[in-house]
Amino acid sequence: VGLIGDDIQPVAGEGRKRHGINIMAFSCEGYKGVSQSAGHHIANNGLMEWVIGQGDLEEPPGKFSVNMLGEYNIGGDGWEIERILKEIGYDVVSVMTGDGSYEALKNAHVAQLNLVQCHRSINYIAEMLEKKYGTPWLKVNFIGIGSTVESLRNMAVYFGDERLAAKTEEVIAREVARVEPAINQYKKICAGKTAFCFVGGSRGHHYQGLYRELGI
Repeated sequence: VGLIGDDIQPVAGEGRKRHGINIMAFSCEGYKGVSQSAGHHIANNGLMEWVIGQGDLEEPPGKFSVNMLGEYNIGGDGWEIERILKEIGYDVVSVMTGDGSYEALKNAHVAQLNLVQCHRSINYIAEMLEKKYGTPWLKVNFIGIGSTVESLRNMAVYFGDERLAAKTEEVIAREVARVEPAINQYKKICAGKTAFCFVGGSRGHHYQGLYRELGI
């Protein structure tokens, strides 16, 4: 969404240009719908129509190219996920939408696999990408050790490359060993505690596995 000057009155959902900058307006006040899903539909449709597919790339930038869909980088978690993926050997084409960029999103159509972190609203655009560009998608969860390990292994299985699978296990072993001391420290504090998770925030249901790992 760009800044709109007084001399431009864009029709809802219609892309406009000023000073060489694409401007898009979305008629989704309050993120329409009982659960915001109608607003997500409107935003997804706009991205598909005016942004995705408009980039210069015609081929994936690497052998294992992925998009991260439904990652909002609220606590900087997107940076950690991307770090681990790159160390394994993945090329992250775009992140939708936390820490994402307009230029990267324009090339989202060339990725070989879409990683779906959010389990509802982002499904819409994953399905549209699959229908229009043939890009398959895989549900993942990078919150908590167990969920992250499972997601990384599922990705390796999808690509079916032995060297990728071996590198995946190498990075998993190293990262788990690195965080175990901190996890054990927090287990002493959290063991036996009870949590109530208000689902509906930033993927609230994803945190259940992390709570269990901490002894909650």
